[in-house]
Amino acid sequence: MNKLIMKKHYISIFVIAISVSVFGQASLQETINIRAFDIENSGFIKIFPSSLISSAMVAPPIWEEDFSGGFPQGWSTYTSNTQGGFATCPWVWSLDGTWGYWNGNNGISPSNSITSATASNGFLISDTDSANHYAYGQPSGTTYQYIESFFTTNAIDLSLHSAVSLEFEHLFRYNNLGNQSFIPPTVYVSADSINWTPFMVNGGMSNNTQSSNPEYEIINITSVAGSQSTVYLKFGWVSRCYYWMIDDIRLIKTPDNLLVCQDEAIGGWWIGYQGPVGGIGQDYTSYPLTQATASPYAFEGVLLNNGAATQDATLHAEVQDAGGSNVFSTTSNTLTLAPGEQDTVAGTTMFTPTATGLYNVEMWAEADSAGLGNVITYTDTATKMTMVTDYIYGKDNGTNDGGYWRLNRVSPTPGGLEVSSNYDIYADANLFSVDVHICDWSIPGAEVYVVLYEEDISGGDPIPLAQSDDYTITQADLGAWINIPFLAPQLVTSATKMYRISVGANIHPTDTVGVDLSDPGGYYSSDGLFDKDAILTNSTSGPRWYTISDIPMLRMNFNPSTGTTSVSNIKQTIFNVYPNPTNGVFVIELDECAKYDLAVNNVLGQKVLLTTTSGMKTTIDLTNFDKGVYTVELKGEKATYTEKLVVE
Repeated sequence: MNKLIMKKHYISIFVIAISVSVFGQASLQETINIRAFDIENSGFIKIFPSSLISSAMVAPPIWEEDFSGGFPQGWSTYTSNTQGGFATCPWVWSLDGTWGYWNGNNGISPSNSITSATASNGFLISDTDSANHYAYGQPSGTTYQYIESFFTTNAIDLSLHSAVSLEFEHLFRYNNLGNQSFIPPTVYVSADSINWTPFMVNGGMSNNTQSSNPEYEIINITSVAGSQSTVYLKFGWVSRCYYWMIDDIRLIKTPDNLLVCQDEAIGGWWIGYQGPVGGIGQDYTSYPLTQATASPYAFEGVLLNNGAATQDATLHAEVQDAGGSNVFSTTSNTLTLAPGEQDTVAGTTMFTPTATGLYNVEMWAEADSAGLGNVITYTDTATKMTMVTDYIYGKDNGTNDGGYWRLNRVSPTPGGLEVSSNYDIYADANLFSVDVHICDWSIPGAEVYVVLYEEDISGGDPIPLAQSDDYTITQADLGAWINIPFLAPQLVTSATKMYRISVGANIHPTDTVGVDLSDPGGYYSSDGLFDKDAILTNSTSGPRWYTISDIPMLRMNFNPSTGTTSVSNIKQTIFNVYPNPTNGVFVIELDECAKYDLAVNNVLGQKVLLTTTSGMKTTIDLTNFDKGVYTVELKGEKATYTEKLVVE
């Protein structure tokens, strides 16, 4: 019950709008974002078929502004630099789009203009990327600062309209979602220009990802603006880069019956989430049959009454196999929703697959007028795909369409990063390896590794359990999946419950490598970025975990053949190093007595220690050296053996 209340509170504050895409000039058509599965390439492909035309979208306006006359007379714009810098960014009327430097054109020409219905008449833009670059002249975000950027309408008389909705088209892209200084695109509504009610309109868009062009928003603002003689609208955000464009703002009479189904989930994230930390998570797009049997698919969504009348609403879900046959259906209990009210609801039964393969899930909601049965309202249908597998456990959609994370860098501060994703374990399994999708711009010869962590459910940092040997990137690996095995199978248990896998790299003077991301990333992946070398600005006290809203293309792999075969080829050594990680003091233990030249190298390949050893155990002290990853090297007459060592 506490989780239900918490979720309802969260949604009521942050998600009170719906987003659809707009096509053509004559009408505003709503589009369902459907994912189809490409069997041959094992990936999800977005397709965008047209759907029904909403009655709300063609309703005659009470008030409208298409910016055909420039920046409206009587409106105001306000901007300030929240970090004390001098870069500012007022909203302006434009025909061009963004002049920012983010896409490599260095402000030479505009790009990414909104394609709204009346874009040819102009629109408003907040181009913070251009503002920061204009002030500082930098080719990257090293000196970017956060800038407030708002515009406010003049007073609008709605005294004759008891039920009012706001609709508009917009296009946006941002970074730093999750940073306390960042405020995503938000609309504020006031009846006195003093007290403002916020409606966040970013739709959970992940970092470095452009919204649909354009996004269509409709918000029921009756609770603030209904029957009020002086209503003000304020659009604004606090950002440091990219852009936000707005066009075709309209106020319409709120339909009596308008139901919205959003945040659909098939993983049990909202109500029945069984993870130890609870709360918000991500759907599994690749789900091993053993895990799916132990924790069946749940079907959940958030139902919002965006109409003016009370509605009784139910959620519906149907599952089809790859052949198109219905194999499961469920409905939720009925919710009675007052105007503007929303709540989380789940199907009364869950789906337990009996075979591997692709499954198609369709989810929608329907409502009538509080049990009267005379007005039936249907929502759009959300379509999700999930692959039940033998061995692969993943969250990504199979396509590198969400950007990337660079895993190492030389400047301005050299060092390496780890990017990670957490996984629930419902049935005990042996984890043999991790699949990673490597960016196509990575340098052949660069090295990456994977790590298995146990999540600390008390809120501390993840606990490292195992690390692979380094994997050297080849030309064939660019833009492709690679498989990195652990040196021995790692038992992951339902008793421990939650684990984390990561991919990382160490500093290198020339070689660089990245991991691709999957779009969308609507939900946060707790502690997703590990700044192990403290290279980021906020890592002032040393290595630090950061929360990210991305979905890294990392997958657990329970296939025994990926571990045992690879281990036999890679694990060729005659000594052990412990403890590892270490505070600097560690022991080298030989399998048998023999004389070896002993060297310890840092991540740049520089020798920090050179000696010999012949005893079964040798103690080494590196406490006077920097923290980081070192290579312990033993050189004999016939071969050289190495092991990685982490000094914390």
